[in-house]
Amino acid sequence: MARKATCGLIGFGTVGSGVYALLEKNAALIEQRTGVAVSITTVCDLRTDEVRKRTAGVAVTGDWRQVVDDPEIDTVIELIGGLDPAKAIVLAALERGKNVVTANKKLLAEDGGEIFARARTKPAGLGFEAAVGGGIPCILSLRSGLVGNRVSTVMGILNGTTNYILTQMTDGGLSFDAALAIAQQKGFAEADPTFDVEGFDAGHKIAILSMLAFGRSVDYRAVPMEGITKIRDIDIAYAREMGYVIKLLGIGKLVGGEIDIRVHPTMLPARHPLAAVRNEFNAVMLEGDMTGPVVLYGRGAGGAPTASAIVSDIIAIASNGPGAAPAPAPAGGAGVIGPEKRLSRYYLRLTTQDRPGILAQIAGALGRCGISIASVIQREGSAEYVPLVIMTHAAGEDRLQEALGEINTYPFVRDAAMMIRVEDADALGESHE
Repeated sequence: MARKATCGLIGFGTVGSGVYALLEKNAALIEQRTGVAVSITTVCDLRTDEVRKRTAGVAVTGDWRQVVDDPEIDTVIELIGGLDPAKAIVLAALERGKNVVTANKKLLAEDGGEIFARARTKPAGLGFEAAVGGGIPCILSLRSGLVGNRVSTVMGILNGTTNYILTQMTDGGLSFDAALAIAQQKGFAEADPTFDVEGFDAGHKIAILSMLAFGRSVDYRAVPMEGITKIRDIDIAYAREMGYVIKLLGIGKLVGGEIDIRVHPTMLPARHPLAAVRNEFNAVMLEGDMTGPVVLYGRGAGGAPTASAIVSDIIAIASNGPGAAPAPAPAGGAGVIGPEKRLSRYYLRLTTQDRPGILAQIAGALGRCGISIASVIQREGSAEYVPLVIMTHAAGEDRLQEALGEINTYPFVRDAAMMIRVEDADALGESHE
């Protein structure tokens, strides 16, 4: 006799409707493969008339409490996003002993500690594979597949919008604005893309991944985030010339008991596996002490891939019981290291007047802060101002910022210097600093 997962679906947007469509199409196949009969009995969405037009054989309501309070529903699927009322929904469902499956990265990144603590005290399962990476099983890998490893690094391309934009800039030589317009036309970017292009979405995801990878709670508000809006086509071109590709990365590293966590544009060597991830695809690279590097790749967003992850969580909980993958139990708050402890190489682009002595003054400012220059590119030109590109050796980020603070005051420098961090470790764990 098949086990049953009787679900209430809260939120019928792109992902919610994708879950409904997936089960409408493949429920029989899922039951045949897994022995679990999954059904949605109630859909909650404020657009009740619209939901009724697109569904059949389910109750429709605009009140989430009717889902949470229904004794026949054993699994609540929360897909409205945000904090309010999503947090109240998840906590109320867990309090009633109902399983919860969610794709809410904002909720888990900002209030995950409280959610996980509640789940551990109740006879209920909590699935959140869809919160990071869409259809990529990166949460499963950390909670199950790599459970025997000490994970030292997790990094990835965690936002499809920014990766699509950077791919268009790299492949087509487009400006940021032109690439963004194409992304919006194709539906890969919102009308207001701020949450994606300024790094907030990737920040939520790397906070969740770091918490799982390192077993420590992470304060999302302490994660330094920098988006891609300042990247110019000239930076893309210089990166290619030097053998690099620019990607927006979420990075978490365990360093002496503290976590180095951040989101920012990064120059990766062209041989790096993440450098080859193009368009709207995402990838996550994990470094375990037993496995070495593990790279997971796939579509990181969209209704169908995310719906697939939602259904996989429903099946896992129904098949194995709530305790099969217990809610994480982070061991206290993680100290987040500051720029004074972070070593990196840096790409610097300045726009300077083209006259003698300028490079010497800039090199002097860097040298006084203990920063060594690895290479310099300066083209001859007829304009008064020309680009000056410097690649440094590894240095502390605080010292670099100190040097740039001085350089940006020089009268022969136009506009603030552009700085991009360089990640020179390849997938084999080798360093090329």
